[in-house]
Amino acid sequence: MKKHFTLIGSAFVAVVLLVACKREYIVGGDVHDVNMYKNVSTYDVLKKFPEYDTLVQLIDAGNLQEAINQNNSTFFAVNNRSIFAYLNARTIFLQNTVDQNKKFLLDSLIYYIKNNINNTRDSLLMYLVPNLQVNPDGVTQIGNIYPSALNGSRIIVSFEETVTANDGYYSNISTIPRLLYFTQLWKPYQIGQDSTAAAVPPATGIRTRVKTSFINTQNGVLNALNTATLFYYGQRVN
Repeated sequence: MKKHFTLIGSAFVAVVLLVACKREYIVGGDVHDVNMYKNVSTYDVLKKFPEYDTLVQLIDAGNLQEAINQNNSTFFAVNNRSIFAYLNARTIFLQNTVDQNKKFLLDSLIYYIKNNINNTRDSLLMYLVPNLQVNPDGVTQIGNIYPSALNGSRIIVSFEETVTANDGYYSNISTIPRLLYFTQLWKPYQIGQDSTAAAVPPATGIRTRVKTSFINTQNGVLNALNTATLFYYGQRVN
């Protein structure tokens, strides 16, 4: 049976470790069946965790519930800290360029998404892979390129080995632990042995580690991203 260790409450936490013939998800907490949410939609799983309540507000503002819950899809969830990092970055930009007292608050972002100002609503779809349930048997070490639901956007999903002790590796382990990564591409990129996901240059794309992976839901697969500024605002290298 597939199992994972996760901290239930404020956030999902997991790192993938393959041991013998069974798959376990490690890093503190209690053991839970990886299929514990198989009868719950991706959207409703997100609603269960306070760490994603702001993301749920953004999904609601954009009326994207059906998109997130489309069958055979994979969603990479951003947490509250990622969204507030975005609001802070937008506020700093406004104060430096428009008015030192200006602030870009959550209400502002919700308004932008509701009205799709500057394609803000559409940009949330960069985290959705339609018509594909990403699973550990289908993702490679060097990475797989997929189109996201954001028109013209492509991402790389890679399942990479790690030899870091904090990630579950130790010298006597029979199988090297592997971590899932999400890479948003800004420019075309050709995956190969010498051009892996790990080798994507900053001007071509940006990588985010997945802290909880391969959670099966009623309609697809849910992965929780580590904290990274929403839309990678201010992080893109031209």
